Amino acid sequence: MFRSITVFLLTFLVVGAVVSQSRRAKNYSDSATRNEKFDTVEQTAELEVTTPVAALPKPETSEDKVVRVETDLITIPVRIASRDGRPVPDIQQSEFKIFENGVEQEVAYFSNDEQPFTVALVLDMSYSSVFKLRDIQAAADLFVHQLRGDDRIMIVAFDEKVTVLCEPTNNREALRLAIMATKIGSGTSVYTALDEVINERFRHIVGRKAIVLLSDGVDTSSKLVTAKSLKRDFSETDALVYPIQYDTYDDVRKNRRKDMPVQYDEDDRPYIAERPPGKGEREEDYREADEFLNDIADSTGGRVYKVKSNPNLNNAFSAIAAELRKTYSLGYYPTVERKPGEAYAIKVRVYRPNLIVRARETYLGPSKPSR
Repeated sequence: MFRSITVFLLTFLVVGAVVSQSRRAKNYSDSATRNEKFDTVEQTAELEVTTPVAALPKPETSEDKVVRVETDLITIPVRIASRDGRPVPDIQQSEFKIFENGVEQEVAYFSNDEQPFTVALVLDMSYSSVFKLRDIQAAADLFVHQLRGDDRIMIVAFDEKVTVLCEPTNNREALRLAIMATKIGSGTSVYTALDEVINERFRHIVGRKAIVLLSDGVDTSSKLVTAKSLKRDFSETDALVYPIQYDTYDDVRKNRRKDMPVQYDEDDRPYIAERPPGKGEREEDYREADEFLNDIADSTGGRVYKVKSNPNLNNAFSAIAAELRKTYSLGYYPTVERKPGEAYAIKVRVYRPNLIVRARETYLGPSKPSR
C-alpha cells in the first residue's frame, strides 16, 4: 500500500514538472517571436530615419514637363509628296534630317499618325469678293465635310469687324448653321481677323492647328495690327496657313470708275472726274497682299491656292483637306540657346529620291528672354 502511494506521488511530480517545463518553453517561443517582430520593425524605422533625404529621387512634376515643351521644343509640320503631287505616307523617322542654321539637330519627336486638327476657317465677307455669298457658303460647307470626323473647326467671318460664328467643334450641324449665318459687309480687316485667330483663339489650343483663309488679302480697315507684326507672329507659331487667294483688282478698278462723278468741260462735253485710288484700290496694295499671303504660307509650311472660279474654289478646299490628312509632325530641341527676335533657318530633308518636301523654313526666337 505504501509502495503504491509512493509510486503515485512520484508519477504526479514527474508529470507536473514536464507540464511546467512545456509551458515555460511555450512562453519563451511566444516571447522570442514578439521580440523578433519588434526588432524587425525597429530596424525598418532606423533605416527610414537614417536614409538621407538628398539620396531620394526628386519626382518630376508636370510643371517641369510643360515648361520644357513650351520653351524648347520646336515642332514642324511636314508634308511629303511625289513629283506628281501624291502624298507619301510611309516615310520613317530615320529618313528625316533636320538642320538649323546648317547644323543637324536630333529628331526628338516624330509622328505620322492621322492626328486630328483644329482648323480655323476664316472667310472674307467684304463687298470686293469675286464670289457670291451662296458660292462661298456651299464651298465652305463642302470643305467641312471633307475633313475627318474628329477634326474640330471654327468659323470666323470678317468685313470691317471680326465675328467668331462658331468655336472649335466637330458638330457638323452647328458648323453648317454658322456658315449659313455669314453675310456680306463693308471694309476688310484681314490682319485683325488673323490676329484674333493666332493670338487669341489658338493660343491655348494644343495639338495640330491650321488656318484656311479665303480672301484677296487686301486689308483696308485694320487699325491696330499690321502685316509686319503678323508675319512675326506666324514665324513663331506651329499652325499651318493655307490662303485661298482670289484677285479682285480688275473688279475694284471698274467699280472705282463707276463711282467717279461725271463732269462737263467748258464746251459742255462730259468727262469722268478722276480721283486718286484709295486704300485697297492701288496696285501696291495688291502687291503687298500677294507678298503677305505667300510669306505667312511659306513661313508656316502651308501653301497659297489661287482661284478664279467656283470649280477652282471647290478644288482648293478639297486639296487642303487632303493635305491635312497626310501631315507628319517632327520636333527637335535646339542645341543653342534661343536669342529673342533672332531668325533661325530650318531645313527638313528626306533621304529618298524624287520627293517634294514642304515644311516651315524659319523660326524666330521668343519675343522676350525665357526665364
